[in-house]
Amino acid sequence: MIFNFHSALLATVILGLLSSCTNNKIDTKLDPTIAARQVINEHFQLLNSHDLKGLVAQYETKARITTSDWDGVSFGPQGADQLFHQLFYISPDAKYLVDNMIANDSTVVVEYDVVGLKEKYNSPIRYDLRYCSVYKIHNNKISSEATYSNSRLYHNK
Repeated sequence: MIFNFHSALLATVILGLLSSCTNNKIDTKLDPTIAARQVINEHFQLLNSHDLKGLVAQYETKARITTSDWDGVSFGPQGADQLFHQLFYISPDAKYLVDNMIANDSTVVVEYDVVGLKEKYNSPIRYDLRYCSVYKIHNNKISSEATYSNSRLYHNK
């Protein structure tokens, strides 16, 4: 009887330890920082492939979009469409090179360079412009974007 009691107690303890170990996994569906980072990683992939339709789909209906390169405030997918359509037209081969990303909860700050042509295909003028964007993410959509450029770091090549 003592052997069975000790065996049952030991089995209970082992099962409890095993179940507590398996319950400590990070569930990325519940972690807003990881989810926000994934949205912005996808955003920059879409930017680099100049996927206008994919980019527009990332914005909430009432998303607020501001940038130092665009007058006023744009809203939602329609505003994103106008903004990115102009950017892709002006610089058809632009590449968006992220070198720093800070994510905390539903806010992501990204520092990056935009490198490409100026104004048209086969232009002899190339540029490298420094940007910083602050994104707010809600339900895996961009609910707010504020983008700032540093014109002093503009380099014609």
